[in-house]
Amino acid sequence: MTVWGMHPFDDDDTIDFSYEVKRSGLAALARACKDARYSDSREEQHAEGFAAAFIVASILTKDSEAVNAKTLALKPTKDLVESAGAVVRVIREYGSVYLARWLVFGEEVHSQYLEQLDAIGKTLGVDPTAKAEAGDLLEGVAPAEQEMLPNTWENQRWSNLQLLATRNKMKDAVEIERDVDHTFVCTSEKVALAVIKSLGKDYSIEGPTHLPAEDDQAECWVVVATKSYAPDFENTWGYTLRMFDIAFETGASYDGWGAPVIKGKKSWFGR
Repeated sequence: MTVWGMHPFDDDDTIDFSYEVKRSGLAALARACKDARYSDSREEQHAEGFAAAFIVASILTKDSEAVNAKTLALKPTKDLVESAGAVVRVIREYGSVYLARWLVFGEEVHSQYLEQLDAIGKTLGVDPTAKAEAGDLLEGVAPAEQEMLPNTWENQRWSNLQLLATRNKMKDAVEIERDVDHTFVCTSEKVALAVIKSLGKDYSIEGPTHLPAEDDQAECWVVVATKSYAPDFENTWGYTLRMFDIAFETGASYDGWGAPVIKGKKSWFGR
């Protein structure tokens, strides 16, 4: 997991959930709230549950700066609002591992995050500092961790980590700028052109290149977007998140990134 801010979606454990909300709306919110309400819910389930509670609270307060217009138009049921409130209490009491994520930024940031959690709880009509009440915790065990699926951020995150680890073993000086290629696989030329339009003028574009059907592979159109930057951890996360979002919005598949390996020069001291 990587956290880069105070917003519930500034956390790569909630990236796939954000797309689930766009696809499924209220069903996604209900699913995330439920998964976060077990005594053994994992930190990524608490992350999604808190993000769901945040969305429900934002809808109730009609906060157009917090969520987009499509999400704001959703109409949470009374049961969903109550479930979101229960999530806040359960996280407060059982989510110490999840909440400890913000301790790496210091006690002050951790306290601010707790205040944000409490404010959302109050919006949902619960006392967030109170012990979890009967019914807040669901009986049974939390849903098991699922296998990583293709075209999910979880899968791309793992791929990023593997690529960066391999480059580290190869002594790649990732702080040095070089051309980085990002590849999209599209089911039609129309989708490929939508990808190119979304990329704008910030990238050198190759394609769309048509690849005819072969054996068990369907025909596709490939777009390669190239930009020069240092492929370090921060840039890798930022750019791949951008590419992944473009793929989701256009209906393409993001096929990952690649770049030349540049080995750093050794420094010699003395004679």
